[in-house]
Amino acid sequence: MEQTTDKSYIDQLAGYFQQNPNSYGWILFFVGIILLYGSIRRWSWLFEGGEGLFNIAWIEETFGCRTALILFILLSLVFIGAGITWVFLYK
Repeated sequence: MEQTTDKSYIDQLAGYFQQNPNSYGWILFFVGIILLYGSIRRWSWLFEGGEGLFNIAWIEETFGCRTALILFILLSLVFIGAGITWVFLYK
């Protein structure tokens, strides 16, 4: 009998990231780019509230839209910086 060695997609993805740790940096970088673009375009779903007490909607209601926008842009720049740092540390 022949054994099948089919791996699930999640197992294949986990194996890829174990072999290529700098890929995590690219994910952080692209998430940061998407968040930055969404912040600049003022995508409404980025600023929607959730169930938590302190979230971006609370910041927007308390401190204003401009403050929430600036904080979200700073957060996206942190993601971009962390991604770039990760990629260059794990060459």
